[in-house]
Amino acid sequence: MKLKTKVSLILIFLVIAVCSLFAACKIGGESWEEIVGDAKDQRITYYACGGKFKNSAGVKEIYYPAGVPIMTDFDAADQSVTQTDFIFQGWYYVKLDNDGNPVWEDEEKGIPVLTDREVTSGLKLEKGDHVYVGAKWTKDYKIRYKLYAGSPDDADKGATKITVGEKTYNVGDEFANGAFGRNLAISLNYNRPPVTADDATLLEYYVLENGEYVPCSRVQKPEVYDEENPYVDVYCKFVEGVWTMVRDARGFYDMYGSMASGNYYIAADNIDCSQNSALRPKRNAINCKIQGNGRTVLNQKVEVSSLGNGDEYSLFGIIGKDAEIKDITFTGFTFNVSGIGSGRTVHIYLFSHGIEEGAKLENVALTDSTLSIERISKNNATIQNIQKNPDDSYNTDSWIFAEGDYSGVTCDRVTLVIEKETVVVQ
Repeated sequence: MKLKTKVSLILIFLVIAVCSLFAACKIGGESWEEIVGDAKDQRITYYACGGKFKNSAGVKEIYYPAGVPIMTDFDAADQSVTQTDFIFQGWYYVKLDNDGNPVWEDEEKGIPVLTDREVTSGLKLEKGDHVYVGAKWTKDYKIRYKLYAGSPDDADKGATKITVGEKTYNVGDEFANGAFGRNLAISLNYNRPPVTADDATLLEYYVLENGEYVPCSRVQKPEVYDEENPYVDVYCKFVEGVWTMVRDARGFYDMYGSMASGNYYIAADNIDCSQNSALRPKRNAINCKIQGNGRTVLNQKVEVSSLGNGDEYSLFGIIGKDAEIKDITFTGFTFNVSGIGSGRTVHIYLFSHGIEEGAKLENVALTDSTLSIERISKNNATIQNIQKNPDDSYNTDSWIFAEGDYSGVTCDRVTLVIEKETVVVQ
């Protein structure tokens, strides 16, 4: 707010305070009229027209010195005028009768008839003016959030009920609501959903279009208000349990760095990680649960250097006994290894270098991905599971997996490159 406007507002409220506190009193031999000067001769009567000012009053009178811009932005002065389920449109002149008094729409409720003339900001009263204005309102469209379980054919099986605090909501129930306010559209936020369920996690938003549920991330306010249906319905699909939704490349980056935890992850979309920084491959066990729901993660770079003697690395490390990875495809991954220490022996696998009893791998695919290893001969290093044969070929029996049951994983068009030469594609 400009300094001049601030000074004007301070002066206005000082005048109101003085008028309220010292009406009909004298201070030091001067009356309040003498203190406030000519401000007593000009005023505006503001009618909230069904709404209320911050002090809960429905009408407010403000005295102005002649020539001082009047106030139309009560929000800026922390004196907001509001009405539940309505949007404030501005201040409009009140219709007056022949005697200069307001014409009433509902006198008992203090609602005058408004003209079509809007009060312009910067209006200045002339000496002796008394102007009547009223708040103009339009009804607000409400947003209703309803529980949706999805269709029977969906890979993502939606929860048929959710619990929020002490309340349980079933499919079709409205569990939260909101409003557009002055916004023409509302973005649907996954990080701050309308509610946080105790036993489920928001997966997707939908709207109903031509009889079909269509995923959406933004809803528009209808242009014409419908008195019979003043709502926009948003249908929310939740999945049972408390999961972390992986929706983008940053989400995958964070998930990969926390796979040793017992966290639960759901791939909520296909994710292109080509803009991510390189990740460090796994050395130890992962214990998380990943539900892919048929999604694909693409083009992630993974790199490691400065390997020590006895080190073991792979894209997904040791699949721990509590780990579960289901229904997901990893494609276009590049795993680059360099800097194996001189004379050191290491183990390097593309997908995993161990799996514990109890781990679950179901419908997992690794495609069009490459393991590239450099500086082996130069450093006289040994990769225990990819040893060089006397004929200078390499033993490639176990470069993708270590021993164990990996029957739930399919690898297709994966490539081993050693010292910049392609050794095998399978």
